[in-house]
Amino acid sequence: MKKMNLGAMALAGVLTCSAPALAVDLNAYGNIKLGTFWTQNNFYNAAGDKRHDSDFSLDNFGDSFIGVKVKEGEYSGVAELGLYNPKAYSKGVEVRLLFAEWDFGEGKLRIGKTPSPYVFRSQQVWDSDGGFNGYGSLWDGRYANIKVTMNNGLYVAAMQPRVGNQANNTTNVSPNADVTAAYSQTGNSYQATYTDYDTMLPKMVVGYEGKLDNWSYGGGVAGNMYKVTSSVNDSTPVKHDIYSYLAFFHGKVDLAPLEFSYNVFAGQNTGDLMSTATGNGTGNTLANPGQANGAYYDVLHGKNSHTYGGFGQLGYRVTDRATLYTGASYVVDDNSIAHTDARMASFVNVNYAVGKHFNIVPEIDYINDFKNSLGQKEPRSVIAGAKWQMSF
Repeated sequence: MKKMNLGAMALAGVLTCSAPALAVDLNAYGNIKLGTFWTQNNFYNAAGDKRHDSDFSLDNFGDSFIGVKVKEGEYSGVAELGLYNPKAYSKGVEVRLLFAEWDFGEGKLRIGKTPSPYVFRSQQVWDSDGGFNGYGSLWDGRYANIKVTMNNGLYVAAMQPRVGNQANNTTNVSPNADVTAAYSQTGNSYQATYTDYDTMLPKMVVGYEGKLDNWSYGGGVAGNMYKVTSSVNDSTPVKHDIYSYLAFFHGKVDLAPLEFSYNVFAGQNTGDLMSTATGNGTGNTLANPGQANGAYYDVLHGKNSHTYGGFGQLGYRVTDRATLYTGASYVVDDNSIAHTDARMASFVNVNYAVGKHFNIVPEIDYINDFKNSLGQKEPRSVIAGAKWQMSF
């Protein structure tokens, strides 16, 4: 890891020194963020008894980064290095973005690692600019993809496929996938008890982004398919073809000084399509919804799950330095043989510009995970604090 980081810095230095000779436009930028938050959690044991936990945190945001933009003619590229989420410090430095783009006149072709096209987040800042992650937004990380975007706003993207709650079944496709877990998905060695995932096609996303007067909007569909075969103690293998899809719509209406943003979506087996089901809880006292929340295909019973949700957000520019934001979200995962699993989040904050490159965002959040798919009570949390941000 250290050698890789040193190599990356050395390469950046060489590019910087040689940029004039290569006639390449090279621009560096960065955004360093830190949070100070108090969290009051009410959670429950298996019997439904209430427990409490209070914590103060002062930590870096996982989306702090330093990046470089490069441009030469119709070709351009971006590279960003940043911290992993503070809950995964052991992973060290993450390559957040790494992509190249070709402007071919009628549109652009992009290859590399970027967020999914359906990503649309709120102004919520708690948990490393969480933006309602897992509670109404569609953030699911950054993955390898090939995307073509036409000048009229239409786009199509072929992305790294997903299987269950892991990325594809090789060790080099995603820095977010645990190597051991990735190896366990391969079918290249015999075991009496095994689970084998087979992928044939990339995850596909087709969408459109447009603007009409003060209304910026977008929407589209995404789909993913894989096969899973499992056997226990040399029993007859059980095979499933798992199909997942997502329909999404988002937008922003700017009626300065007031603005309204929204995001709505619905899908089948969304946990098998994306990692939106991971939630944005921190610490071991907040819910981190996983396969039990019903967002995944139920392999045991052969049942599909269905998810729908979204968020609404209002913004009001109070002064040239301060903008007030407030929003609420709601998500439901439903499976015919389990309890409906719902969760919601809300926030209010003020983005205050102390200086040209320095912002402070005080915020209050309320999060309620209601009950899980087993009918058990899940955590309720109240959070108060602030984000401290310097950009350059």
